[in-house]
Amino acid sequence: MLKFMNDNDYHDIGMVGPRYMWCNNKVGSARILEHLDRCLLNSLAIQKIKIAMVRHLARLASDHFPIVLKIFDESRSMARSIKFEDVWLSFKTSEHIVSKTWKKYFVGDDMEILNKKCKRALNDLFHWSKNKLKYFSSEKSRLKAEILSLQEEEATNGWLEDEKLCLLRSKVKELNVILNHLNTWWKQRAKVKWNVEGDSNTKVFHSFANVRRNTNTEDQREVEVVYYSFFLDKWKERKCCLDNWPNSWQVLNEDHKTWLKKELTSYEVKETVMKLGNNKAPGCDGLTHSFFKNFWEIIGGDVCKAVSLLERYFVSTHSKIQ
Repeated sequence: MLKFMNDNDYHDIGMVGPRYMWCNNKVGSARILEHLDRCLLNSLAIQKIKIAMVRHLARLASDHFPIVLKIFDESRSMARSIKFEDVWLSFKTSEHIVSKTWKKYFVGDDMEILNKKCKRALNDLFHWSKNKLKYFSSEKSRLKAEILSLQEEEATNGWLEDEKLCLLRSKVKELNVILNHLNTWWKQRAKVKWNVEGDSNTKVFHSFANVRRNTNTEDQREVEVVYYSFFLDKWKERKCCLDNWPNSWQVLNEDHKTWLKKELTSYEVKETVMKLGNNKAPGCDGLTHSFFKNFWEIIGGDVCKAVSLLERYFVSTHSKIQ
């Protein structure tokens, strides 16, 4: 069965409910339970459907469990947030877009201005790049067809004219560039860093991840109950004795306190940003470390101002508490 699935690009999307789906309705050692049926989808179906779930219902008057296949779930249908794409860095236009956004005037304190500029730059980059992935896919297909045509001509005639040979080499080079862009795009979506193991990120690997997504569905009411119970227990009133606690023996000396109160320099902020890892999950604003590292010469000044404002607020608040 496993060989059949691998040979035909089929994936078992899993199920929710009782593990077995058939029973011979006997008792004792004669009772038999079997897992007879399963739902298989190929990679194309998984990409198109997005959400598919098999649920085994309660067995009442039959020896088979009823099976329900859901291919759409309204609770999971929600607007996707915009996230920064590393593949945008491959185009010089992205730098021009960020630079143009950063020259615009925004109202607010240093932190608000930075957030507004980042949000505007991300939106501008997203709308500019809307058709880029479609362009990559169509160009990949077109270039493959043209390369195959030239190679078939070479195989038939035994040689190619110099002009067509140069054309073939340029097409191969262009295809490699497109494949590199697609690899970067898929790499950012990888649950596992295949690039560390030397594999390219393609639809083949992401099909396996998409299959798992079908089994990762939760009932929102159940999630709400779990959260409510956890925090109700966490924050319930407790009787605690606050007297005779031992004094802390690990305290900062005056030199450490003075060093902590020093204002961060622009060099220290930049050095910290440049040491951040690549291809990390974006923050709630949709920006990754790649955005700050690659556009630092444009945005660095505003980032340092925002950090300085945050630092001053922290120091003043700490002083008031003391």
